[in-house]
Amino acid sequence: MAFLEQFSAGERDLIVSLPYRAGLWVSALDSTGGRQANEQETKALEAIIHRKGRGMFESAFVHEVMVDAITRRDEWKDWAHRLDSVVGDCEKAVVLIGKKLIRRDVDAYRQNIMHITVEVAKAFREFDLKESVLVRLWACIRLALDKMIGIARGEEYESEALLNISYEEDIALSKIAMSLGVGEQAGTVAEEIANVKS
Repeated sequence: MAFLEQFSAGERDLIVSLPYRAGLWVSALDSTGGRQANEQETKALEAIIHRKGRGMFESAFVHEVMVDAITRRDEWKDWAHRLDSVVGDCEKAVVLIGKKLIRRDVDAYRQNIMHITVEVAKAFREFDLKESVLVRLWACIRLALDKMIGIARGEEYESEALLNISYEEDIALSKIAMSLGVGEQAGTVAEEIANVKS
């Protein structure tokens, strides 16, 4: 593992554990769906981590991180107890990577964390459980209008997926994005959510 060998054991632990921990942190912030939501989001997180470990990336470094995260699956339970420092750790990880690797690797790492956290947030639809019938009806009308406008413009963006992201999760995604510097370097959270394919 050529890229990760450049980092100390502690730095490597931070960088490799963060994709899993960030996804779990976003999931843990909204308890609306209760146990069912937590289980569904945790399963989604595990599936995302495994899929990314087998996937192709613009950055060989990010691929190496995801493979190492899967290899260290037996540590996931311990990683789950270290969620209180996720936001600060995002900033630390970006700084560490930026000191030793090229910008493309830093940007790919940022986007990887954002992709994972958005996918986890979308895994369970808390919106329907929290809102009144009138609010849900109004949201459906807005989504139908948005979809018609999107079709007329030739957009592939599926706005209904945004209903799966609760207010608490949206705030968490914003905190992660700010800590990673995604808004400054790679677009807004809304753009990232729009780019995530279901």
